[in-house]
Amino acid sequence: MRSHRHRAAALVAVAALLGGCSETTPGTASAGPAPRTSASGSAPTTSTTPSTTRPKKVDLTGVDSCSLLSDAQKQQFDLVKSPATLKSSVYADATLCSINSGDFSYGVGLVAAAKNGIGEYASGVEKGELTPTTVGGFPALTGKSTTLLPSCVVYLDVADGQMIDLGVDSTKVPMDELCVRAGKIAGAIIQTISAR
Repeated sequence: MRSHRHRAAALVAVAALLGGCSETTPGTASAGPAPRTSASGSAPTTSTTPSTTRPKKVDLTGVDSCSLLSDAQKQQFDLVKSPATLKSSVYADATLCSINSGDFSYGVGLVAAAKNGIGEYASGVEKGELTPTTVGGFPALTGKSTTLLPSCVVYLDVADGQMIDLGVDSTKVPMDELCVRAGKIAGAIIQTISAR
């Protein structure tokens, strides 16, 4: 099973190359714990996943993870540093996009996963680590992590077998505020992808 720590460590390396960040510097966003399967290895049951009712299907095939937020939205959230990208170690054929705030007080990690659905996180719901919710009418799972850096995660279900993985992390911003920020950024992502 791949871990949150591996993705965060990869982002630390990219951030260090691009912006001189270290592991203890905020803004090395990682988008949460790795997907899990049930103990039996079978597909998760519908009782542990959010509703699949969506306002529309958004196909993520070929979508650049860094394009999930518009330039205006990035400015709105002070995500003004040049994004760092690397191949996702968790999602097949996906790229992780990491963007820091102007003052490096927090960072955002985004993945447009065209070959993975939020059903892979069913065991996180079963264990109480993730909570089913909706964002802009789209099913989602939310959670908190302190594995490497304090972070809030939002997994957005945008199509069958496709999802957006959002992680917002910081060592300077309190967890509750971080999670409010993650919710607002998730809402902005839904606005952007709904316009496609």
